[in-house]
Amino acid sequence: MSVRTIIDKEWEEIVKNRSVFWSLVLLPSILTIIFLGLFFFMNIELGRTGTLNTNDPLPAYLAGYSQADAVQIMMLNQFLIYFLMAPLALPIYIAAYSIIGEKQTRSLEPLLATPIQTWELLLGKAAAAAIPPVVATWTAYLLFAIGARFLVSDVAFEVIVSPIWLLAMIALSPLFGVLSVLVGVIASSRMNDPRAAQQWSALFIIPVVAIGLGLMLGLIAASLWTLLLGVLVTLLLDAGALYMAVRLFQREVILTRWK
Repeated sequence: MSVRTIIDKEWEEIVKNRSVFWSLVLLPSILTIIFLGLFFFMNIELGRTGTLNTNDPLPAYLAGYSQADAVQIMMLNQFLIYFLMAPLALPIYIAAYSIIGEKQTRSLEPLLATPIQTWELLLGKAAAAAIPPVVATWTAYLLFAIGARFLVSDVAFEVIVSPIWLLAMIALSPLFGVLSVLVGVIASSRMNDPRAAQQWSALFIIPVVAIGLGLMLGLIAASLWTLLLGVLVTLLLDAGALYMAVRLFQREVILTRWK
């Protein structure tokens, strides 16, 4: 049995569970519709009044832009955080349930009896849970970029297709997804209750949200170098999480403790 076999097996289970499958697909799609809708109604407001009715102070990094461009860029930076949150949040519940659920359905024992290495088993489960949300997010981002081309200014559209956005979508979102899944696998390996594993795994999202808010408010410099550093750090965290997951996943102990 190989990593590809594990991925195929997990995907078969995801497709069978329609509620899980649609939850992976619908959230990025709904986010895209909402974001485009906001820009659509913003254009209606601009066409009616020629300005936006907002008294909220804009971050310092938006100084020099027109009001409309500044508001659109600030909104786009928020949307980028939401797009990155989708592959981060969605796989957690699949990963947290993957080990415990297989034990409860009595399908874990035959799987552990195979000659597959522990790292192959966990990497396969992580990839199977992370790939669908990442692909759904990439598709939603592409559709958002196409729709936004007709709804935002040229200055704001340059933000959507900037190297920062592209690198975040192509590199950072899959790394976030894998890290999220591995955290869920670790929690699932050490707990007996899938709900408790999901709750502990969800706590992992909080520091990422805090970093996203810092970027959105201009407290953290949103530059290409900052994002490259984030990709490197997340890659190292992925490797460390996989190492920890393999060390904590003890086949005999898990089977004995859960019987």
